[in-house]
Amino acid sequence: MIISAADLTVSTIKADLCVIGTGPGGSMVAMVAAEAGLRVVALEAGALVTPGEMNQREADMFPRLLWDAGGRTTMDKAIRIHQGHGVGGSALHNLNLCKRIPASIQARWRADRGDGPPWEALYDEVEALLEVKDVDSGMVNRHNQLLAAGAAALGWEHGLLRHNRTGCIGSGYCEVGCAFDAKNNALKMLVPRAVKAGAAIVALAQAVRIDHSGGRVRGVDAVRLDPHTRQPVGTLRIDAPLVCVSASATGTPALLLRSRVPDPSETTGNSLRIHPAVVAAGEFAEAVHAWRGVPQSVECTEFLKLDDEDGPRTWIVPAFAHPVGVATLVPGLGEAHRAVMRHYPHLGALTAMIHDQTRGTVRPRGDLGVAIDYVPEAEDRAELRRGLAAAVRLLFAAGATRVLVPAGGAIELSRPDEVATKLSVDADLSAVHPMASVPMGVDPKTAAVGPTGKHHHLDGLWLSDASLFPTSIGVPPQLSVYALGLHVGRQLVEA
Repeated sequence: MIISAADLTVSTIKADLCVIGTGPGGSMVAMVAAEAGLRVVALEAGALVTPGEMNQREADMFPRLLWDAGGRTTMDKAIRIHQGHGVGGSALHNLNLCKRIPASIQARWRADRGDGPPWEALYDEVEALLEVKDVDSGMVNRHNQLLAAGAAALGWEHGLLRHNRTGCIGSGYCEVGCAFDAKNNALKMLVPRAVKAGAAIVALAQAVRIDHSGGRVRGVDAVRLDPHTRQPVGTLRIDAPLVCVSASATGTPALLLRSRVPDPSETTGNSLRIHPAVVAAGEFAEAVHAWRGVPQSVECTEFLKLDDEDGPRTWIVPAFAHPVGVATLVPGLGEAHRAVMRHYPHLGALTAMIHDQTRGTVRPRGDLGVAIDYVPEAEDRAELRRGLAAAVRLLFAAGATRVLVPAGGAIELSRPDEVATKLSVDADLSAVHPMASVPMGVDPKTAAVGPTGKHHHLDGLWLSDASLFPTSIGVPPQLSVYALGLHVGRQLVEA
């Protein structure tokens, strides 16, 4: 059953397990637990948005799929952070890239935090379940071809990406939800199995606090949200001896802190990573039509050498969007901004995302909000500048006639040799991969949560989302969150 909280006729529900959040981590736990026979209730702060309702209009879909309609930022407004809500979580709007956590990062985690999940075995299972495959070369659009051409011209390492799509027609509207239901995501692959096994998914129900006493979980107090205003219109109580929080790397620590969940390690909410990214847009003589086709099918890994702790740690991929999204990235105001947007069909853009070392913080703001504080440290700022310079060089090598960089105002480059002189300032930043805000570890003295997902200091409490990563992972996290959900779900059932 999937039901909107406003349609419930009861104010209290009893369950064996309450899952908070229905993204890749939460949906996987709900599915595993329900199929094992547990009575599962999953709360989702967003709405149920089916493919038939995904109308490919940014103005309609951003408020329905993204927190703050895509306008969530850090406290200083310096970094925009895209995070999704809805039954299926961020997998509704993400671009379906599937990469495993590099073995070198897994090894560092084991050395620093103790043995963790059996990642490779989990990846094998999840990739089969989600039908992960290489992007077919025939699906590579002109925009991605230009990245490949630029990298080849420079002799830089690049290649095709892997994704979890089946039946993709290349519409290009992935970011606003797939109207053609080609994404093999949580909504399509996991939620139906969970519901078939008896799980109840309550949409538009946001957890406010985890109720606990005597050292163990008692349930969850939530609010019902109006489907139009997203304002509270009532309360909801879930009585459950088990709670699994999968509310994202910002929502999860905020909820734990608001609930005063004990944490002697003081790690909850104190080590947020976000994969901060910069963008450069190139104008080409040819019409690129970058909005058509699979948005990201080619990557440049010339500057992503994670086997070396001191090596480069920048991942470069195309970064294009539909008009509203592009308009927020393109620099300039008034006529200067309009002049750039008139060339929209001729624009291509690249993003340079880094494996960050900066530790940000997450705190609750009121009963429902989050406060995100993240200011990149000097080493990360330097890495971002190097990544931006590389993106600019790639665009020129691909044939761009000029390159624009959002950096407060507009920075325009007409030649690649201007990189050294014109990119000395910090560019505007964005992020789509929050993680590592409640890092797992074997030792209760240095971690709030163990590698099974079980909380060290509160019986009955489990976590299953990107919060658990001990550090940044340097690659898109969705595949790893699915894998983690499978692991946590099984551990919870066995316990």
